[in-house]
Amino acid sequence: MNDDNRSNTKNDDVETRGFFASLLVGLVRDAIKMIFAFAIGTGAGAIVCWYYGIPLAFSILGGILVLGLALALTTDSLFS
Repeated sequence: MNDDNRSNTKNDDVETRGFFASLLVGLVRDAIKMIFAFAIGTGAGAIVCWYYGIPLAFSILGGILVLGLALALTTDSLFS
């Protein structure tokens, strides 16, 4: 018996996707990650602001801080 069919499993989804479609999928995936990071930072900032009695408008600074940290860690730079 020959098991060649079982060993040649390919990911046809990647092969059929064009350049612009794969670019768009990558951009959407990264945008969702950044939105998620911003939401977590803003939520954590809101909890801290609520606990210490600081106005909740400052919780956005927590989201911006976490978003900047996420961008710094996920991008390629001269130091990586």
